[in-house]
Amino acid sequence: MKKQFLVLGLGKFGKSVLKELSTLGHEVVGCDKDPKILEDNELRKYADHLVEGDAASNNVLEELDATQYDAVIVSMGDDFESAILIVLALKEMGCQHIYAKANDAKRGTGLQKAGASKVIFPEEETGKRAAHYIANPQLLHYVQLTEHFSTIELPIPLSFVGQSLLELNFRKNYNALVIMIRKEYEKKPIISPNPLYEFQPGDSIFVLGEDKDLERLRKRFE
Repeated sequence: MKKQFLVLGLGKFGKSVLKELSTLGHEVVGCDKDPKILEDNELRKYADHLVEGDAASNNVLEELDATQYDAVIVSMGDDFESAILIVLALKEMGCQHIYAKANDAKRGTGLQKAGASKVIFPEEETGKRAAHYIANPQLLHYVQLTEHFSTIELPIPLSFVGQSLLELNFRKNYNALVIMIRKEYEKKPIISPNPLYEFQPGDSIFVLGEDKDLERLRKRFE
């Protein structure tokens, strides 16, 4: 299902998030107060709309109608004061899903207290990887192995409970391979699971495959 996202701050990290969200098939609006950044042809190629403005101004957020988006990404880690003001304003407006970039743990704590749903640390998360978590809140883990090949962790849908990989004909139906199963109350996961293992409530699966197949799988799990 196509979603709508708003990215505030289009530096290196914000641009990376915007591009990947667009590549995943979502509608993305970007906003930055620097007009030179908005002249970037590559950015224009991926964004559905680009807006020049200072997001720290409530008027700009109101004009953008920030509450209409599935999530807002505040990518202004170098301007902590503005980031705090923006998160506070978004929260007051009623935005439910706010992702904020932070350069360190202290700033991250401040953004969380201001109302950020999740804080992203660029040193730990690439923009591309963060985009997958933002677009897919149910995604537990995402690791890109090569340009078009990844592994993801997803909680199983209720329809899987009581069925085995063999019964589901998982590999043929989803064109992906289940390499590990994590059980809710057990520390040790099941590596290279037996095709006859019957899924239990709370299980999650690590799936290996091409990005296009994993995206199709994830959508069927929604």
